[in-house]
Amino acid sequence: MNFQKYLIITSSIIFGFFIIASIAIIFLVKDSSKKAERINQIKLEISGKNRALELLTLLESDSQKAKNYSSQLDSILITKDQLISSKRDLIAIAQANGANMNLEFRDETAPTENEPRKTNIFLSLNGLSGGFPNVANLFQALENGKYFLRLTTIDLNSESGAINGNLSGQIFSL
Repeated sequence: MNFQKYLIITSSIIFGFFIIASIAIIFLVKDSSKKAERINQIKLEISGKNRALELLTLLESDSQKAKNYSSQLDSILITKDQLISSKRDLIAIAQANGANMNLEFRDETAPTENEPRKTNIFLSLNGLSGGFPNVANLFQALENGKYFLRLTTIDLNSESGAINGNLSGQIFSL
């Protein structure tokens, strides 16, 4: 009986050790999976922050380039005071291309940090002869001029061989 008792006690101790070891392993596995999940979350956060840092660096680089272009743009754009002479120059461009043109300045949008001043204009075109090739030449001359224009509406008609019409848009200045 002593041997049987010794065997039962020894078996119970070994079995208890395995149960305690199994429970400890289960807790360790659960804990390590939680830690692995947290590590993955931290990796994703770090990856996002690295991407944001890369974009910020790129933006800073582009900002420096834009500052160089900004000063060049400021030297190219006319000032508000030069808008008066632009009327005379644009009418002269039209006359050089065989058309009579009237130019009216309308309301303007004040310049912002990101955009220049926009002055709405209305152009009345009369008596342009030579057909639509001359219209194309007039538009080409306006585009190649020293003023930055954006035409938003063009309404042309041909009457007795002469082209008449109305143009509206914007002229940009500082």
